[in-house]
Amino acid sequence: MNSIQPYIFGLFDPQGQITRQMNTSQMLGQLTGRILSNGYVSGKKGDRQVYIYSRIYNLEEVRKQIGSAQGNSADLILDIFDREGVKGFRRLNGKFTIIICEPERIIIIRDRNGEGRMVYYTKDFFTDSYQGLSLFKGFKAVPDLTGITTFLKIGYIPAPVTSLEGVSKIPAGEILYVTGKGLNLEKLFDFEEIRHHERKEIPVNEAIENYADLLKKSLIRRIGSADTVGALLSGGYDSGGNIAMLREVHPGKIKTYSIGFKDNPASELPYTKMMAEKFGAEHSEYLMDGTEIEYLPDIIDSLGDPFSESGFMLNHSAMKMVAGENLDVTIGGDGNDQYFGAGIRETALRYKMQRFGLTPFSKALNKLSDNSLFDLDNLAFRIHFQNQKILDVMEPETFGLHDYQLNRIFNMESIPPHPYLKEIPRHFKSYEELWLQRNYYLHIRHSVNEVIIFKASRLSESFGVHLAFSYTDLDIYNFLQGLPISLRAKGTIEECMKGKGITKFIHKQLVKPMLPAAVTNRPKQGGFSPLEIFFNDKTRRENIYRYIRNSAFAATLKTSGFLDAFFEQYERLSTGKTYWFWYKQVKSNQMLNLLIITLWWDRVLQGKKSGKLSDYIG
Repeated sequence: MNSIQPYIFGLFDPQGQITRQMNTSQMLGQLTGRILSNGYVSGKKGDRQVYIYSRIYNLEEVRKQIGSAQGNSADLILDIFDREGVKGFRRLNGKFTIIICEPERIIIIRDRNGEGRMVYYTKDFFTDSYQGLSLFKGFKAVPDLTGITTFLKIGYIPAPVTSLEGVSKIPAGEILYVTGKGLNLEKLFDFEEIRHHERKEIPVNEAIENYADLLKKSLIRRIGSADTVGALLSGGYDSGGNIAMLREVHPGKIKTYSIGFKDNPASELPYTKMMAEKFGAEHSEYLMDGTEIEYLPDIIDSLGDPFSESGFMLNHSAMKMVAGENLDVTIGGDGNDQYFGAGIRETALRYKMQRFGLTPFSKALNKLSDNSLFDLDNLAFRIHFQNQKILDVMEPETFGLHDYQLNRIFNMESIPPHPYLKEIPRHFKSYEELWLQRNYYLHIRHSVNEVIIFKASRLSESFGVHLAFSYTDLDIYNFLQGLPISLRAKGTIEECMKGKGITKFIHKQLVKPMLPAAVTNRPKQGGFSPLEIFFNDKTRRENIYRYIRNSAFAATLKTSGFLDAFFEQYERLSTGKTYWFWYKQVKSNQMLNLLIITLWWDRVLQGKKSGKLSDYIG
């Protein structure tokens, strides 16, 4: 993995000297009083200093729009800010982290989906490196139990909360203002603009044609003058759409990369090979066998806060493949499901549940089923899982520990709940309102910003890979917001309830004729890892059980009995017959979460730095 990364360290005190607040003075970079930076472009106008780490795809377009003189990206940022303030940064199409320093305030802005550098901050300082927090004098890593328990439940910690007390992080698409009066976050993109966006009925063919033009333009922006372009290929409509449209705008060499799983009868590799051959790409594959879990400590370092998601080791393996190729750009298909609006069946069912007056019964069932009796591999678990998925349709899915489990190991009544729960709307007057609320609050703010783009961006960053996402282009985003829902997800409410709705409607209409029939006529598999493969070795499992039991993390729990019971249950599941795949996936996810928090605890709080997982578990 690439150990040389851009960084920035800064103090909020306008009179501060950064070098006096750091544990080491042997740090390369540009020094300007309270800021120490490396890898950032800087600029100055009067008493205003700007630092930007970015890859902006419409730089010249914006320059012409506002009449800015030629210069680097920092000069353009200063011009935009002079003319339009921070709202002018809504024009920028790409990834960026911007820091503006003025005598009496600091303003930090992150791009819409958080592709650019993450920023962590306390009341006194900020940095774009999670590990860099420890370089400040006097900083002590203390676990934040709101963050820790949220991770154990949903697999990540939504911003602005982090895993450490007194440390926050700036959410994607938001602005941090720091003045003498304190710190304040403000959204650069909010739900109101989606709610009030004008949606025009247009012919399907016109919508498809406009969408195709925007997707081509997005690809052209991202590949630039590259002779050879990489593309991640998963065997579905999103990666397939990328390679199909890429071939229309790029006559040069294309290299494709696919990940499969050992002994997986539903492997997508035959389909990725078909697509690569059809579009004349040089194709490479890697077969995961579970030993990739050895890299978990490196992944934890790359992602900062504890993080677990079914596809993150797949992303790590893909970036490892691409890293040695020295490509100018690699195109990924992340974000398309969410931009169009995923999970339309659950949205329709939630709407009908409300219309038929069934919500109180669903809530009662959800409360009654949050216990160990509904946590076995049988129909009861499946009922609880599906009911919760529909009832809490606005919330992230719970693949981690359940509430009853968290209550067994923590004093949950004394731990403040994560504030993201208060932000989620709980009322809707129409199907469209529910649909749009879910698209913004769940799909974009959580699934894209906190999970999908976050993990892919941070892992590609750690390998020094320029990974670009064609479907998250600003023009595509704005275009989709202007479409009626029926062109994003085709089908009546009743059809969607029955699973007969068509997600990504105009995207599929565009791409389907271009792809091999064998690809488009098969059921969707999904871009996740079957997590049990990481625990398929009995010796490794036993070593993991022992490691977690004897860990510093385990010593903080209310009872060690929970771990003993959980490991016994997982061992029976690993050696027995499975009733439902998703039960085993949830239990494997819970096991992974426990392992990750234990490793994180040792690395961050205990300072035990080792290379591979086997160095910890034996």
